[in-house]
Amino acid sequence: MWYVIQVKTGDEVSVMKKLQELNIQAAVPIENRPTRKSGSWTLKEYVLFPSYVFLNIHFNAEYYYKVVKIPSVIRFLGESSHPSTLTYLEAEWIKILSGSGGTPIEPTKVKESENGEIEIVEGILAQFANRVIKYDKHSRKATFELTICNEVKEVQLGIELLEQ
Repeated sequence: MWYVIQVKTGDEVSVMKKLQELNIQAAVPIENRPTRKSGSWTLKEYVLFPSYVFLNIHFNAEYYYKVVKIPSVIRFLGESSHPSTLTYLEAEWIKILSGSGGTPIEPTKVKESENGEIEIVEGILAQFANRVIKYDKHSRKATFELTICNEVKEVQLGIELLEQ
């Protein structure tokens, strides 16, 4: 089962690595987000769910204590005796967003149609196209919704607007 732990913000990747050293499957979805600095666009790594690490374990006391004694781990989401689990679909979303081998997600390539609609050409956002709430061409981001532990979350992913 997939669980979510809350960790100190900024320590998501280090906690994930410590979990992996303990042979615990862990994921932290990261993207290369377009950011504008000094008039030019660059890519910067962003954690999609700040303060959260996702892990796949058979929950028992042994794993509980292994996880909570890692520095920067605050708690399992939910009650300590019954932590919240991800649904099958939520776990699949996290696996998709975590990419392959911890490689950050690249911006999704999009184009604007003649009628002004944004069309996805290539990229991870294609798997969430029906969940997109809005596109912000100016800041090069798309916002979509999904649930985590049955709570609706808005997630932003970077987009690259292709020329016509």
